Amino acid sequence: MGDVNNVALVGSTGLLGKAIYEMLKSNGYEVVGVARKNADFNFDIKNDDALRDFLLSNKFCVVINAVAIVNHEICDNNPALAYLVNSRPSAIFAQLSKELDFKYVYISTDGYFHGDKNFKHCEDANVSFFNEYVRTKFAGEQFALTNPNSLVVRTNIVGFKGATSPTFFEWALNAVKNQENITLFEDYFTSSISTAQFSSALLDLINKDAKGLYNVASSEVSSKKQFIEKMAEIFNLELINAKIGSVSSLNSKRADSLGLDVSKAEKLLGYKMPGLREVLEKLKEEYYELQKCNICRKKKNSNR
Repeated sequence: MGDVNNVALVGSTGLLGKAIYEMLKSNGYEVVGVARKNADFNFDIKNDDALRDFLLSNKFCVVINAVAIVNHEICDNNPALAYLVNSRPSAIFAQLSKELDFKYVYISTDGYFHGDKNFKHCEDANVSFFNEYVRTKFAGEQFALTNPNSLVVRTNIVGFKGATSPTFFEWALNAVKNQENITLFEDYFTSSISTAQFSSALLDLINKDAKGLYNVASSEVSSKKQFIEKMAEIFNLELINAKIGSVSSLNSKRADSLGLDVSKAEKLLGYKMPGLREVLEKLKEEYYELQKCNICRKKKNSNR
């Protein structure tokens, strides 16, 4: 792959898509965002003809597929829809990446592992399918890897969306700040990384022309209980009205041991992935930046 200069980012208005878009822009890349609405190009990813026309009518060095239905209940209740969004487009991207000579990057999930607590799973660990979300994401991985030059990245991201539906991190932070009743899962483990940290590492992997499957996540595995307790400490908040619970209480069935071994990515990148404290410190930095932006926005609106 030659120098990367122009990138198509599909799913550019989602939680991760926004972060990747900003990372590319801030590093001087020409990036085109794609989504159903409010993007540079707007169309439904389920429309095969629109997708093909977009790729055939434009020349890109890299195409990043960050679009997905991540709601487990929606995927379980409508497997066909989940397949049409999470899986099928990946087959089209992979085939056209061969024909048009662009780098295809598929963003996947970590939800394949169960029953081994904080174990770190490497890229060739055996996978299990607990719901339609992970089943369709794994299909998307396999479609992507039909082109040996593709890059598939498994991760678990946390960040700020600022929308009516809060992200896990936004919900947890607000609940602790407002001293709401909160349940801490001590049997659900992840290697969560901030969207900004992930985006930076992803860009480095692309520039190194990484191929195949890579884990990009925190270097530490923590339970949701440990994550929220450390979050409260980093944000100088008192954690009260909290009780211990189990992830099995959730409506949708899911794996519970999502730790990822990131040593393969670290070896190629030449640096360590962030630990839990570094992830939360980064989120704290982003939180106060957003607070400043909101204050400035309110002042501008009041002066109109």
